[in-house]
Amino acid sequence: MASKRRAIGVPPDGQVAGLMEAIERYGTPALRTYHYDVSEEMWRYWQTMRRKRAAEVVALLRRRSGRYLVHTKRFYPEGTYRLPSGGIKPGERLMEALHREVAEETSLTVCVEAFLATVAHRFHLHGEEVAFMSYVFLLREVSGTLHTADEGEEITGFREIPLAEVVALADELEGLPPGWQEWGRFRASVHRVVGEVMGEE
Repeated sequence: MASKRRAIGVPPDGQVAGLMEAIERYGTPALRTYHYDVSEEMWRYWQTMRRKRAAEVVALLRRRSGRYLVHTKRFYPEGTYRLPSGGIKPGERLMEALHREVAEETSLTVCVEAFLATVAHRFHLHGEEVAFMSYVFLLREVSGTLHTADEGEEITGFREIPLAEVVALADELEGLPPGWQEWGRFRASVHRVVGEVMGEE
């Protein structure tokens, strides 16, 4: 299980262009830090990921029904759903990345309502650390028809569920089968933070 500690302020590492502008416009996010002891394989994965992505955006997207959007992908274990997210390219501005990812994955027009959280993930192996940041935003659907614009995302299904069920996905992600458990713990953390910050409806 990943350990957790609370901190105050914006972390100095993992900052992306446009971070302070996003805070000024959408509010100061909660800050959470998670620590994970990882395997050699997962360590190599995160070293590679950090070279490709400056950080990631995560979308808590409220549909016009009042429920929240989650998705699954072709290669996930059957029945695995999570909040949409996407990488921030090196040099890309934070809000540009958020709108690009939402457009690619959902084709929806959205309104940003709040900057909910900054989640610092710290992966440890043999006394070394790789850090990765998740920037979590609350969005509201404005218009459009839900479908994936970028087939490379390999999204195979969407669901819209109450906030309490979004938070409950953390337990499901942490309970994934061997081979997926480390990824599941990483993904579960953001869902738990959403529950802490939003409260359960």
